[in-house]
Amino acid sequence: MKFQPVQARSNWKDRAQEMGYLAWMFDNPPYWAEALPQPFCAEFTVSEIRDTIAKASSELIELGLRAVEEVCCSARSDELFNRLRIPNQFRDGIKQSWLRKDPTVYGRFDFSFNNGQVKLLELNFDTALALYESSIFQLVWFEDLKSAGQISGDQYNTLHDRLIKTFASLDLGEDLLHLACLKQYPEDWDTSQYMQSCAIQAGVKAKLIEIKDLTYDDNDQLMDSDGLPVKHMFKLYPWQFLFADDARVANLDPNGRSHSLLANAMETGSTKFIEPPWKVLLSSKAIMSVMWDLEPNCPWLLESRTEDQPEAAQLKQRPHARKPIFGMEGTSVSLIHPGQPEKSFVNPGHLGHEGFLLQDLCPLPKYENYHVLIGSWVIGGKPAGIGIRADRSPVTTANHCIFVPHYVSE
Repeated sequence: MKFQPVQARSNWKDRAQEMGYLAWMFDNPPYWAEALPQPFCAEFTVSEIRDTIAKASSELIELGLRAVEEVCCSARSDELFNRLRIPNQFRDGIKQSWLRKDPTVYGRFDFSFNNGQVKLLELNFDTALALYESSIFQLVWFEDLKSAGQISGDQYNTLHDRLIKTFASLDLGEDLLHLACLKQYPEDWDTSQYMQSCAIQAGVKAKLIEIKDLTYDDNDQLMDSDGLPVKHMFKLYPWQFLFADDARVANLDPNGRSHSLLANAMETGSTKFIEPPWKVLLSSKAIMSVMWDLEPNCPWLLESRTEDQPEAAQLKQRPHARKPIFGMEGTSVSLIHPGQPEKSFVNPGHLGHEGFLLQDLCPLPKYENYHVLIGSWVIGGKPAGIGIRADRSPVTTANHCIFVPHYVSE
């Protein structure tokens, strides 16, 4: 992987607006690389993509699914559910979802790719963002620059086609697919709109809604604000938030129903969720400790332990990352060098009340003072492309990172 300066397109903001993307997101503060005074891009070889990033992604998909199986079906299921901090009332629903083989659409691995080696830093397999720029916007960038003769080769990017094929494979027939998020978060709304467009292109009837407008009827069926039953729902809203919301609904229910309405929907499948309930296991950072249990010699893994595991004592003596078990966007992540506080880094935040995961420290590669993170997308259970984010901070955050397009040289 190499980085090189590249000339910004004079019309890149116009191109963003043509495609319905909010161009203001790209330069206030800068997010898209072409908004920088000196834009740059990443160049990969075919071998780096095929034999390293795609290979690592394929093998980690299988290992992640083995970890889910271990949590749901092994003799130590209860112990592992506890480790992943999954509330008791939702465990049966998660197990039923796994046994039903509820389908999944997408997810993303975050990799450090340094000196030809890939190491998994975390999984974003429930509410992954940065999808549209990975799928569409960087592809248009590539096609424009290739047409102008500035670059050649290809781009590792099959996201859009695979999204359409995956939505088509859900085989919903005439059923309506609801896509739910909170409109107050523009990136969530834009991503949901993009997913809706992919579903429609796949022949699926799709309706975009705000998740706060959902209700239950007297039969505990999830309903939208127009009184339509929500039988299938893509939700860009973390499962742990749904768990917390469900507890509040149970406490406030005027009919005195004390049971979990969400747990009932998960167990019976009255609403089929995308991403499905079993994906909450892959959204818990603690799943990486289960993956390490299963394959400690896996070349793509860093040793990972929850902070309360006995084995964490040795890990604490080495440079390590400390991450909230249910974290997002780098909040409350620390990079710790024992005995060298001047080298340590703490990204402040309010997350981590469920506990923390400790992981051997693997610094990100740097270019021009930017720390570079590879996001490897999984669509329909298969590797589908990459998106690159770079941040001056050693912990990638949503508010400060930039998106860097890439190409694969011939």
